[in-house]
Amino acid sequence: MLKTVKHTIQKYAMLEEGTPVVIGLSGGADSIALTHILWQLAQSMQLRLTAVHVHHGIRGAQADADACFCHRFTENLGIPFVVRHVNVPYEAKQRGMGEEETGRLLRYEILQQIAGNDGKIAVAHHIGDQAETLLMRLCRGTGLDGLTGILPIRGNIIRPLLFCSRAQIEAYCKENHLDFRQDSTNFDIHYTRNRLRHQVLPLLEQVHQGSTSHLAQTAAQLALENDFMQQQAKLALQQAQLPAEETVLSCTALSALHPALCMRVLRLAIAQVHTLHNISQTHLSAVYGLLEKQSGKTLHLPNHLCVTRSYDTLIFTAKQQKTEHKFCYPLTVGTTTQIKEAGLSISLILTDKKNAEIAADCCTTVLDYDKITEELTCRTRNAGDFIKLSGGTKKLKKLWIDEKIPYQLRQQLPLIACGNEIVWIYGRQISTAFLPDAATKRYLYMKTMEE
Repeated sequence: MLKTVKHTIQKYAMLEEGTPVVIGLSGGADSIALTHILWQLAQSMQLRLTAVHVHHGIRGAQADADACFCHRFTENLGIPFVVRHVNVPYEAKQRGMGEEETGRLLRYEILQQIAGNDGKIAVAHHIGDQAETLLMRLCRGTGLDGLTGILPIRGNIIRPLLFCSRAQIEAYCKENHLDFRQDSTNFDIHYTRNRLRHQVLPLLEQVHQGSTSHLAQTAAQLALENDFMQQQAKLALQQAQLPAEETVLSCTALSALHPALCMRVLRLAIAQVHTLHNISQTHLSAVYGLLEKQSGKTLHLPNHLCVTRSYDTLIFTAKQQKTEHKFCYPLTVGTTTQIKEAGLSISLILTDKKNAEIAADCCTTVLDYDKITEELTCRTRNAGDFIKLSGGTKKLKKLWIDEKIPYQLRQQLPLIACGNEIVWIYGRQISTAFLPDAATKRYLYMKTMEE
């Protein structure tokens, strides 16, 4: 078993020399074996071990005895020991959760606090735990992410015993003369995991010997395939995402993907905007359905999320982050104006002749100054805005609808305006009404720079 654990640590690069390791020590055979193995490796790998026991406040004198047992065990090995007391029944009521789940969350919260940013958290999950987790998630309904079961490493949490069986762990304890405690709640079949452990898995072993190991092997294989799919989804997201302040994806690019890959891309897109908490497969399916909807359709999801179909794009926004981008800055000849909302600076230079050196700049627009009859401003859109193009005068709203500019982008585009007449849609069209001609006497150079 020691060989298996060493191989697991090396294969998944769980530990480096000098790593601080916080061990979750309950006093059961699994955590006792884990602590003993890491103690054996500590000297050669220069590991800094700390054992942490969480007293759940449930089993009275039994729980007190467990804490004392763990203290004596670590004291004999010379490992620093920490015990933390929590009230699981009280916390479960406060959080509106079951005691089993609350206890698990509290344990990880405490272990994380002690490990800090640099430490690793070692927990004693094994093959049996992996099989139970896979069955539990199958019964509840899950996708490929859920079927991967317990991962060998997740963040700073490591599971060196994940490929060891319960029989191997107990044999290791016997060979090394290690006593361990039995938690009476582990036999309480009111807990879902205990029913699977004591009733379902033994029955499956009768149906097909080795079922527990096979379930764990299946989870490991699915984890490998899931990792590949996730890598492909990240690449597909990069290809589908359009440059914008918000998360905007091309519907054409999304529709070209296999539905399974597309759903993963949508999950990643949602995660860019907000947490995936409370986002179910049903919600993802609804977002996927927007690819067949007409422009203007909006889907409201939990966590204040909105997904809008706008022409050939899906736009992901968080409603609480939705802000008004209206601005208006007067532009004065001979000065530079900072447009902070747009990340621009605009300089106006007036000359009585063409200046080839200024005009050579691709970020410069030249206008006939005498055709400008009102104050120039840099602003966002107003009702009634229009622009004169080679095909005639066009309302700005109609122009943007024809060009399929997403609604959110229309609210943010900087406009150079002379009253309600648009002189220049920044980065896009320039009005023909203000262009120099043969009669031009004064030239206004409008130089822009992105900050």
